[in-house]
Amino acid sequence: MSESLRILSVGAHPADIFDQSGGTMAHHAARGDYVGCVVLTHGARVHDKVISDEMHHASEVPPADELKSLMAERSDVKAEEARKACNLLGVEDVYFFGADDAVLLVTDEAVRRLARLFRELKPDIILTHFPKEGDGLTNAHAIAGQIVLHAMALASGVYPGDRNPPLSAAQVFFFGPGAAAIPRNVWQSEGGYYNDVFIDITDVVDKKLACLDCLVSQGYGGVYARKRIETSDGAFGMSGGVAYAEGFISLNAETHYYLPVTERAMINARASDHERIEETSYRVPVD
Repeated sequence: MSESLRILSVGAHPADIFDQSGGTMAHHAARGDYVGCVVLTHGARVHDKVISDEMHHASEVPPADELKSLMAERSDVKAEEARKACNLLGVEDVYFFGADDAVLLVTDEAVRRLARLFRELKPDIILTHFPKEGDGLTNAHAIAGQIVLHAMALASGVYPGDRNPPLSAAQVFFFGPGAAAIPRNVWQSEGGYYNDVFIDITDVVDKKLACLDCLVSQGYGGVYARKRIETSDGAFGMSGGVAYAEGFISLNAETHYYLPVTERAMINARASDHERIEETSYRVPVD
C-alpha cells in the first residue's frame, strides 16, 4: 500500500509483543508506519525471575503487604524492560493496562478500556493472540485475544462520553502457533487452524534478538533468546522459504482485484533446491 498504516500489537504479558511480532513491528516502524503496543497484564506474578522463580523455592512467601510491594516493584522493572525493547524497534507508544496476571478474564472494564484506546489510536491493523490458543478457556493468551475481539466490536459503535468516532480495523492478524510446536495435550488436537501469513524478518532478526535480551526479568536474555528465535522464527522461516519469519493467522479473508502473488513466492518458485537451502541456512550470530 502507498499510504502509511497504523498498527497496534496487543499482548497479554510484557514479552508477548516482542517474541510474537517484534520483527514485524521493526519493519513497519522503519517504513514510517505508526506502531504502538498494549500490554494487558503486569506479568509479575507468573513471568518474573524473582517472584515466580525465587519464591517457588522459598520456605514461605512474604506477608501480603510485603508481597504486594514486591510485585509492584517487579512490575515497574518489567515495564521499563518493555520500553527499552520498544525503543530498539523504533516504537514510542506502549500502553500498560497493569491487570493482575493471576487470572486474566474478559471483563467489562478491560473491554471498554481497550475499545476507548482503539477509537483514540485508530489502528488499521491489530496484532494479538489467537483466541483459541491452548484450551481457549484458561490460557491468558487466548483470553487476551478474546478481549481484543470484544473491544473491536464495542469500538465499532459510538459510546456515550467518548467523542472519538467509531473504529473498524481493516484486518486482525493473530500470532501464529509456534512453528516448531508439537501437539502435546487434548486441546491442541482441535482446530485445523494454520499460519497463512509469514513476515520475513531475516534483516531485522538482530533487532528482535536485542529486544529479547532486554527482557532479563522474563528469563529471555542470552541463551534463551537465541534458542527461541532459532526454534520458532527459524521454523517459521523454513515454512516460508526464508531464514527467519514470524507467522500469523488472518481473521478475515481478503478481497483483491487481481490474484495475489507475493514477491517472495515468485523468488522461491524460481530458485533451485540448493539456492533455497542456502537462503534458509543463515543463523543468528552468537556473541
